[in-house]
Amino acid sequence: MEIIKVVEGCKSGNQFAENALFDKYYKHMFNLSRRILGNHNDVEDVLIISFTKVFGNIKKFEYRGDYSLTKWIKTIVINESIRFVNKRNKIKYDDNIPELIACSEFDSDLNDIDIEQIYSIIEKMPSGYRIVFNLFAIEGYSHKEIAELLKISENTSKSQLRKARIDIIKKMDKIKNNGKA
Repeated sequence: MEIIKVVEGCKSGNQFAENALFDKYYKHMFNLSRRILGNHNDVEDVLIISFTKVFGNIKKFEYRGDYSLTKWIKTIVINESIRFVNKRNKIKYDDNIPELIACSEFDSDLNDIDIEQIYSIIEKMPSGYRIVFNLFAIEGYSHKEIAELLKISENTSKSQLRKARIDIIKKMDKIKNNGKA
């Protein structure tokens, strides 16, 4: 079924269309929320809330192509994921920029590190690092957008990203040298 027809079906309350929309976006939104929350059970809770909001507000949504729908759903999932984190445990951000570490020793040959190890490293990061890293490096948000979304300064966003990158490099280096983080 064409996505525009799915959206129109959702607007008229068609259960088949809602199922089609959910099935189309579930996996992508699950992965997005998981990168922010780092916990499978929390992700399920957030997705229930998020898709309830999607279906509750779809009549207000103006379809401008597949990208607009994806962006709209993604924004709802990101906002709900952040709201969930803030409700559970207030995120503390540290504005201090860490000293430069000698990364020149880190060999960029990542052939021995698989994607699951990288996901594991990201999931175990402190929530401030993880959220900023995912929004910036994976979702493509600017520091200004992240600052507005998280109600932090742009410098805090930059600091959290830098710390996340240092954390990833150190842990990847450790995996490469020792076999585990």
